[in-house]
Amino acid sequence: MRNLILRSSLILSLLLMTSFTVTDSLVGTKKFVGEWEYSVPDAPYQYQTGTFTFSKIKKKITGTVAIDGYTMDLENVATKKNNLICNVNIEGETVTFDLNFEKKSFTGTASYSQGALDMTGTKK
Repeated sequence: MRNLILRSSLILSLLLMTSFTVTDSLVGTKKFVGEWEYSVPDAPYQYQTGTFTFSKIKKKITGTVAIDGYTMDLENVATKKNNLICNVNIEGETVTFDLNFEKKSFTGTASYSQGALDMTGTKK
């Protein structure tokens, strides 16, 4: 009898934890989807503005960044609550974006071998 209660409690706990994780991942990713214009005032002129486009494909966030007329796929896109982290290769340089989203805007940094630059953005 004790084993049955223990197993039932374990199964119920696993089901509850799984349901919260699935709900968070499905609802939480909606905030990233769409087009976002960004600004990096301290970057070289051709990189100061651009557009991120995020979409949800098979329960995963994917995206592109358009900079100076070129569109590049984002790599290693990861989300956690309001944060999104991803990489892109720009002219042989890996740039890591660490973005914190709030409703219709975001703040964050673009980090590369020479340091980190502050950036902001708004949803189109």
